[in-house]
Amino acid sequence: MIYLIGPMASGKSTVGRSLATALSTSFADSDAAVVAHHGTIPQIFAEHGEARFRDLEVAALARLLTGVVATGGGAVLREENQQLLSRGTVVYLELGLAAAAERIRQESNRPLLAGDEALTVWEQVYEKRRPIYEMLADVHVVVDGKSVLQIVEEILPQLDQL
Repeated sequence: MIYLIGPMASGKSTVGRSLATALSTSFADSDAAVVAHHGTIPQIFAEHGEARFRDLEVAALARLLTGVVATGGGAVLREENQQLLSRGTVVYLELGLAAAAERIRQESNRPLLAGDEALTVWEQVYEKRRPIYEMLADVHVVVDGKSVLQIVEEILPQLDQL
């Protein structure tokens, strides 16, 4: 089991799909699993709040037990998820502020990043979560300025060393 963690917009889903292909295994996305059963993430946040979304996220991660799994950026906040992640190999995709700014400008479906202060919010959220990402990581890759292929090629030899 390989879990990808990191901040919003770090490329966990995109890298996860490519990593799963390279490893000839399955790929799952915990956010997509929640959306498939409960509606869009912005809708869940608006109607039920972040706490309910986090509950749904815990349940989704508990069901995704094989292959490569891309987690939501905040999945690491719940202790239940931290314990689950520790049973597999955790790959932390680190994203810098400048790279995040470019990616955030291109996306609009992230409820925690709505509004004019999206980058400031992203930075505050990331700084809160960064120590958890670092604590959980078995593999750590900085993704800024790298293609998906370059990131996967950097991850694979580190997985072999574990």
